[in-house]
Amino acid sequence: MYRNSATTFRSKALQGVWLGLLASSALSGAAYAQDVIDLDAISVEGVVEEEGGQVEGYVASTSSAATVGALARSETPVSVSVVGSEQMEDQGAASVVEALRYTSGVFGEYRGTSNLRDEIVMRGFGDRSFVPKSLDGMALGSTATQLDPYYLERVEAVKGPNSVVSGQATPGGMIAMTSKRPTEDQGNELQVAIGSDNYQRVNGDFQGDLNADGSLSYRVVGSAWQKNLQGAFDQSRYVIAPSLKWEISPDTTLIVSGLYQDEPEAGQRGFTPKLGTLLPTNNGVWIDEDFQSYAPDYDYVERETQSLGYELEHKLANGWTLNHKLRWSEVDMEHSQLGLWSSSDDGSGNYPLYVFVDENNVKSLTGDVSLAGTIETGPLTHNVTLGVDTKHVEDTAAYARSGSVFTYNFADNTTPSVADIEAVELNAYTSASTTTSTQTGIYVQDQFALGQWGVLAGLRYDWAETSTSETYKSEALTGRLGLSYEFDNGVMTYLSYSTSFEPVNALDDDDNPSYDPTTARQWELGAKWASADNSLFVSAAIFDIRKENIVESRTEAGVTTTEQIGAVSSKGFELEAQGQVTDRLSVVGAYGYNKGEYETGSNKGNAFYAVPEETASLWLKYDVLEGLHTSVGARYVGTSWNNSSNDFQVPAYTLYDAGLSVDLGQFWSDASGVTAKLAVQNLTDERFVTSCVHNYCWLGEGRNWSASLTYEW
Repeated sequence: MYRNSATTFRSKALQGVWLGLLASSALSGAAYAQDVIDLDAISVEGVVEEEGGQVEGYVASTSSAATVGALARSETPVSVSVVGSEQMEDQGAASVVEALRYTSGVFGEYRGTSNLRDEIVMRGFGDRSFVPKSLDGMALGSTATQLDPYYLERVEAVKGPNSVVSGQATPGGMIAMTSKRPTEDQGNELQVAIGSDNYQRVNGDFQGDLNADGSLSYRVVGSAWQKNLQGAFDQSRYVIAPSLKWEISPDTTLIVSGLYQDEPEAGQRGFTPKLGTLLPTNNGVWIDEDFQSYAPDYDYVERETQSLGYELEHKLANGWTLNHKLRWSEVDMEHSQLGLWSSSDDGSGNYPLYVFVDENNVKSLTGDVSLAGTIETGPLTHNVTLGVDTKHVEDTAAYARSGSVFTYNFADNTTPSVADIEAVELNAYTSASTTTSTQTGIYVQDQFALGQWGVLAGLRYDWAETSTSETYKSEALTGRLGLSYEFDNGVMTYLSYSTSFEPVNALDDDDNPSYDPTTARQWELGAKWASADNSLFVSAAIFDIRKENIVESRTEAGVTTTEQIGAVSSKGFELEAQGQVTDRLSVVGAYGYNKGEYETGSNKGNAFYAVPEETASLWLKYDVLEGLHTSVGARYVGTSWNNSSNDFQVPAYTLYDAGLSVDLGQFWSDASGVTAKLAVQNLTDERFVTSCVHNYCWLGEGRNWSASLTYEW
């Protein structure tokens, strides 16, 4: 699908990547002989962590997701949660959504086992208002992308408005992912795994030097896995992600990275009715928790993700650093399914079904150029970063469907034949579109300290444009201001204010694209503490977010008009703790409460839907012996509403997880470097509904386990 246009765009994008790479290399070469004043690395009592690098244990000491450039988490006046690869592996996370299960203020499993995309809401902003995601400091061009967690070094959740870093974004926050790249710790690993639902997986992570002086190094991350979803309906994925690091000189470093992820069976994205999930059907049937598809012999989703990019860093003679990033990416997906036409049956448990085909191709080109350094003003040393970023996204889509053509009864699970489904004409509705969107932003950030006081300030101005049958243009100024104070005992308290914007791509009453962007602001009061060796990190925050300028209809004297008069808000607080409590006990604990509601319109005072008001989780890892670790976890998800009218609530649920890790080399010398792990999720096989939207609901996944053997050398 769309092969000609995709090839043309890809050719132009690749030319842009390589031309930019050559130009940047030339720039670095011109400055090769300059003297360098190195900026100090961020360190905490001897623990040095690269920006976006590997997380030691469960605690990350730095983050760059909420700021431009890395800053110690204990000094960042913004709530940021970080999940490293060790925590993901211990908990058996099979997706980014699952990696964030033990993070406060984050909810990503509203669709339960309908697992095709990572759709995440944060800080109470429900109504399927999904937060944006980034990879290696640049925006992902497609919301359909689902990156494999084995490819990632860490996943960060920035809470609240973050437009000062990312441009247009929902006010709930954003998810920042960092891929695995060459490191000084050049270990290799090979992993095999099996699990429930005939899960089979092979992973590999290899890195090393390509020359004698170590200035040229590589890393290759690969993964292949498959599992059964239902009957003949499977899920499979193949990943290869090479990267190359070239230390051109002591002051110039180039990283080139690529990704190819092929999913011939990408997963499932469907609906089930309220009756059968939350309540029995009219003929007394409960839908089986393993149900995935109305036509497992027919349904399919194919997805292909690929990207190529680079990052060039050059340290100038005056102590400043020039950083340039560029990435091309493409996501190609085709989805055909026998879907649920209506959540209402005929009174006897027969539900109407229809057939659809959805094709989507998204190509994007993102870039960023920044300059960072220090400026002295009297007693103050300002850490300043300024730059410009841009993204261009082309989204081509085609859709066709039938009307209601079949029925399905959960009492007998009778499915139409593949031949009958393929014979259906998809002519009830068709559409085809190409949407082009661009965004360019300029930004500046200043961070400085005076004694025990700290200040983080940032401003950004964006120009955004979206073109379909109409062209919508938006401009916005956003920012962040944080004031912090660090007490002698290491506790840092802070107060911050941040803003965000989202374009309104809709026509007004006169059919003109005249609406201003929606805007949001957040006040946040919080405290953070990190132990001297950074083995334990604790944070707490209270937040108040308000989004306004929302388009709403109102009627006066019998005349209905649409105006930008709507507003919504979310208030709440969060607690988190990560790290080692004792030499043997590690903990990941989180609690989040948010009250999101409509402030205007017919639903004034009602809560957002498809998002829980309260979540809590606790994960404990205990070192029984040297090389033997056991883990237990509990996750509580509170009640949620089904729609903006708050017609009914979805019950709360509590799930239990467990893990076991054995370093076999500690007990058997011939097994040096071999680690065995077991992860079990939903240990008690609890049946639960993750959420409902109107009268459509989703069941969560039952008991699920995986066991792996990893050899490191």
